[in-house]
Amino acid sequence: MTGQRDGIASYLVAADTDTTADLPTPASVLAIGAHPDDVEFGCGATLAKWTQYGARVHIGILTDGRRGSWSSGQDQLALAVARQNESRDAAHILRADPPSFFQQIDGELRATPELIMRLVALLRSLHPDVVITHDPWKRYRLHPDHRIAGEVTIDAIVQARDASFWPELTGAPTRPSALLLFEADSEDHSETITKDHLRSKAEALACHQSQYVSSYGLASDASDADQKLLARLCDVARDPANNTYRERFKRITDL
Repeated sequence: MTGQRDGIASYLVAADTDTTADLPTPASVLAIGAHPDDVEFGCGATLAKWTQYGARVHIGILTDGRRGSWSSGQDQLALAVARQNESRDAAHILRADPPSFFQQIDGELRATPELIMRLVALLRSLHPDVVITHDPWKRYRLHPDHRIAGEVTIDAIVQARDASFWPELTGAPTRPSALLLFEADSEDHSETITKDHLRSKAEALACHQSQYVSSYGLASDASDADQKLLARLCDVARDPANNTYRERFKRITDL
């Protein structure tokens, strides 16, 4: 996430009525975020659950996060490097593979053929059962990177399944069984999670110390960031009907 353009509150959304719940633990998952920490916000607890039960999880980060600061004096390239390191630490907390960094300029993400081709190559190398990304159709979304991240990921899913696209790439065509969209305009699927999974999500988010002030509303040196984040995440994820916790998505299986 970059700054407060969408902010932490944009992930704290009310739930629609779920029509499906709890996919079988997938063997392989690919989660794509526009910025460092977007995946953690959008599906971090679900990823923690799935890795606990043996899933292989890979995270792709499309932009370098260089604009994730309100300080006009911030060295943007230094921030980009710091955010890569934070993302590696967060992936380790979630027991995911080291992330793939696509190094597009923060705030300037574009749906180019070259970027889609790189995503197709990643899909064909991983053969994920489930892909997770931003909902590109969320109404009134302001941040263009979030819209375009969902768009290019979905474009890549369509092209990765068809051998006539990018035949020069190694790896066989692939098709996931499910696409989950986080921060979705219309949610119809939930994943049941525990407080321990939410704790892993909070700890992963707390790895992104460069975002404490700009995105999380915390002091830059907050020593209890994970606990403060956990309290917020529990409030949002709690299902009052049965006192469980859930992360919610739009689920698409016609892929």
